[in-house]
Amino acid sequence: MKLRENAFLVTLAGYGVVLIFWYAYYGVLFSFSLGLVFLALLPLTMLLGRSAQFVKELTPFIVLLMSYEALQGVAGSLTLAPVIHQAGSAASYGIIEAVQSAFLSPDLTDIMSLFYGLHFPLVIGSAILLWYSNRVLYKRYLYSLVACSYISLVFYTLAPSAPPWYNGVASNLLATTSIGSLIESDKLAAFPSLHAAYVVLFSYFTIKLKRTYVLVSVPITVGVLFSTIYLGQHYITDLVAGVAVAATCVLIVTRLDRGKGSAKSTDWKALKPTGSESAT
Repeated sequence: MKLRENAFLVTLAGYGVVLIFWYAYYGVLFSFSLGLVFLALLPLTMLLGRSAQFVKELTPFIVLLMSYEALQGVAGSLTLAPVIHQAGSAASYGIIEAVQSAFLSPDLTDIMSLFYGLHFPLVIGSAILLWYSNRVLYKRYLYSLVACSYISLVFYTLAPSAPPWYNGVASNLLATTSIGSLIESDKLAAFPSLHAAYVVLFSYFTIKLKRTYVLVSVPITVGVLFSTIYLGQHYITDLVAGVAVAATCVLIVTRLDRGKGSAKSTDWKALKPTGSESAT
């Protein structure tokens, strides 16, 4: 009975064990995996209190996102459709070439690699912040996050697209740093950009929580978006599509949540006794 009640926790623990053995077998000491980041930050929730309830509420979404992470690798190996190389306009190519030529430096490459690797840690950090601060925003954030992930997965499976470095339009600067070697650079999942989608969700919900967070959220968002171009990982169209997917998911999730709240309010009013009924 206890095993059934804690099925999500058991799944999470099993996933962590598999990851550790997988990385050990292939000689990888660390990876910016959503699962490992979650496990690494778990002790922090113990210090903040209410950790058991937090883990219980967050785990279903973590399992869904980790399932997405695993399925993304599977989708990349499928041959359901030819790879789209995004033969876009010369202006799109020119922007990437100009950015790499104008700003190229070893130090900036290291910094941008760090920014590029932030999109998964931001997922966990945002979830923790919102859970302890505003449960309504927390729920909408996680549903939007999961929706973004699986909508993007459909694109990656049915219309796999190649990034600029794979097409020879730009250099894959991510692979030139020791930090970048720890971060996966997917050659079949460029459109839409989940880096853009995730960081936009992070920025929107943190600013929604508290306006002063704009001082932190906006610079991080700009840094992550710029890193995808500078490192040769995405076209402008990928970023625009990622932002559009995030905005659409937020809009739909928010409306559905408000509709559900209105329905509950209506049901409560229908059950509430009238003045004459309460007097009898």
